[in-house]
Amino acid sequence: MPTLREFAHQYLHHYVAAEGKLVPTVKMLLLRPGQLTLEYLEGRRRRYVMPLPLYVTFSFLFFLLLSWSGVVTSPHLVYVNDRPAAHPTEMLSALAASETDASDKQVLNLAAGVMSTLGQPDKMAEFSEHLLHRLPYAVFVLMPVFAAMCALLYRRRRQHYGMHLLFTVHLHAFIFAVFLVCLIPGLSAYAAWAALVILAYLIVALKRVYGGRWWPQIVRGVMLGVSYGVVSGIALAVVTFVSSGVHLRLS
Repeated sequence: MPTLREFAHQYLHHYVAAEGKLVPTVKMLLLRPGQLTLEYLEGRRRRYVMPLPLYVTFSFLFFLLLSWSGVVTSPHLVYVNDRPAAHPTEMLSALAASETDASDKQVLNLAAGVMSTLGQPDKMAEFSEHLLHRLPYAVFVLMPVFAAMCALLYRRRRQHYGMHLLFTVHLHAFIFAVFLVCLIPGLSAYAAWAALVILAYLIVALKRVYGGRWWPQIVRGVMLGVSYGVVSGIALAVVTFVSSGVHLRLS
């Protein structure tokens, strides 16, 4: 198996030094929304990094830095008016004790058990490992869903699903590039603006790739952003639940 150093050397030699594809590809991806998709569709492909390796590069770097940054941490005290109120485990246990419905009590007790287990640093580290192991697969599975949403919104144009998928891969490469920037310590305070940046990029990319007037593309962009945000939130919740369940069984 190649080491990380050998992999980095091969990648840099192939895309940066030998063929020089990476820099113009990233520059076009970041500065000209949707143009990289048009270049591919019009047959100008050799001068750029192919869509899937580009996506894999940004997603790999993001999840690698995310695992090093320790963003997923143990639950702490809940503060009310700058005073510690209670640990989340205690709050959930108190709610479970006050519930009369058996099913609600069971769910709250289960949540309290999960929070209690994850409150321990070593358990939280194991949970983070399980979660970070599954997140890349969840995002990868969601991309065909986003492409299907694009196909639904542009169904009257009767375009091939592969075009929507190509657009989706380039868009997600940009999304991971934005997430990478948000992991930079000095810029993490501006992470809340990432959603607006991605939405603006999406609208401009839709206008460039699919054409048409601005207002319909703005409406479609907002619809795509909101619906995909909901789907991604549900997927993240499912992955978190599965990871916590697997972790509890292993414990």
